[in-house]
Amino acid sequence: MEGSPLANFVKESMERSRSSPRISAPYTWKRPFSADAHLEVVKSYYDYVKSRIRIGVEGYDTSLQPIELYRALESLFKACGEFHNIQIRSDPVTNELQRSCIVILRGEGAGDKALQLDGSDIGGKKIVVTSLPPGLSDLSTGLSTDVLAARHVAHDQRNRSEGVSVTGYATSLPRDGIKNALSNHFSTCGEITDVFLLNSRALVYFYGLGSNHRAVQLSGTDLGGCTLVVKALPYPKPKEPAGASGWTRLRYRFRLATLAKTRGGTNTSDVRGIRVFI
Repeated sequence: MEGSPLANFVKESMERSRSSPRISAPYTWKRPFSADAHLEVVKSYYDYVKSRIRIGVEGYDTSLQPIELYRALESLFKACGEFHNIQIRSDPVTNELQRSCIVILRGEGAGDKALQLDGSDIGGKKIVVTSLPPGLSDLSTGLSTDVLAARHVAHDQRNRSEGVSVTGYATSLPRDGIKNALSNHFSTCGEITDVFLLNSRALVYFYGLGSNHRAVQLSGTDLGGCTLVVKALPYPKPKEPAGASGWTRLRYRFRLATLAKTRGGTNTSDVRGIRVFI
């Protein structure tokens, strides 16, 4: 999502929220505000994009100057509703206008009024006016902006979380019991996104500024009569590549590589029985 309008919108919103009381830590690239605030920002952006009405226009004289076309279209469409913007692009070689542009409107009924302008004259030519889908493909799924925002935040948190390697606990206990015990033990460090149990160690992942730093400070603490050893994992989790069937398979491969590195070159065949808890 890096560089997208949504990413830029969220980044700017976060920069306006630097007054968070969270403790500072070495991992300063992490988001400084809470998941609830993150969710609110993303939802507001989805609501904003959903409220925009995108109208496609073509058929005008492409030899017009951009400012001439802009003023002509603004004068034509401003009566339809709240006039927001016009996206006009030109050919980088010939400098001629591209054959189509996008008019952005807002307001109830603005789209229907705009479609009635089909065939209007702009610079001596009749334009073709069409309705365009929302600016974000997610909005075409039919899901509410609340659901879309929650899904985006959950995915973003998993991609941006950092982890620690934990050893020293009683590995003879049931796996579900180990996972619950570790989750409770590290709950004060920050928001836990995942706990993965390997053959003799666990990987605990956190989201939030300073969470990883606080977790490492729990090395040497007691858990059920055992002394834990907590070490920060050397690399943050990579983003899921486009077209991947799911982040679980990617994490599986990454955990094998991480485990081999932290064990000093252990054969990955020793950890083929990893059980993933989500």
